[in-house]
Amino acid sequence: MKEKNNVVGFISAPSWLDPAPDEFRELTNGKISIQQTFLDPPGFDYSVQSITKITPFLTNASLSLASAGCTLIASPATPFGYIGYNNITHAKESLRKIEKISGVSCISSISAIFDILESKKIQNVVLACTYYPDEWRDLWSSFVSASGYKVITAQSLVDQGIRSKKNGEIDYPNPSEICESVKRISKNYPEADVVIISGSGARTLAITDKLKKITNKLVIAADTALFLSIAKKLNINFPIAL
Repeated sequence: MKEKNNVVGFISAPSWLDPAPDEFRELTNGKISIQQTFLDPPGFDYSVQSITKITPFLTNASLSLASAGCTLIASPATPFGYIGYNNITHAKESLRKIEKISGVSCISSISAIFDILESKKIQNVVLACTYYPDEWRDLWSSFVSASGYKVITAQSLVDQGIRSKKNGEIDYPNPSEICESVKRISKNYPEADVVIISGSGARTLAITDKLKKITNKLVIAADTALFLSIAKKLNINFPIAL
């Protein structure tokens, strides 16, 4: 095993082929050891009710990864970081409790997004919610607002007319859809300081530079925010920047 302080554990959502571990491994040229475990709550169905009961399973997964030698644990699934919490303070308190139990540092894609917002001292945000169903979108908007930020608008691909509505299906967006979403929301809401792309199924790593060219606003995406947070925690150089 490599140096203990260079072992990252990813907690992946149930029944999801999580791209984050492989992407991070490629970004670091295999120099960082990675462990991964999947959550498997009985009867889990991605409903809001199921998600609000996920914390004990996140805690158990963290204990498992810690016992495997991980000293940093990352939870990429965005809804697990905000659904069931009042605001970012409440959500971070939950992470701190998991840290205390597992004995290792824990971050989520949501905590990573807010760490960037806090460092940039930005207040006016627009939320590009990509594939989120209406309930997830509205809960996310309420969470961001309750965390002290002005949410100018929150829109999914369906809201923006980029996609037609599908009942009960989650179809992750492709790069062109994400770019079009950012283009439209930036143009329609020029008063915003930042575009936040949520949904860990919305992968932006390969289009980071393209997104910068589409808008003159700061763009914070859940996937790259998490990677940047990991790099900062490990004090390693990273080939992406906001």
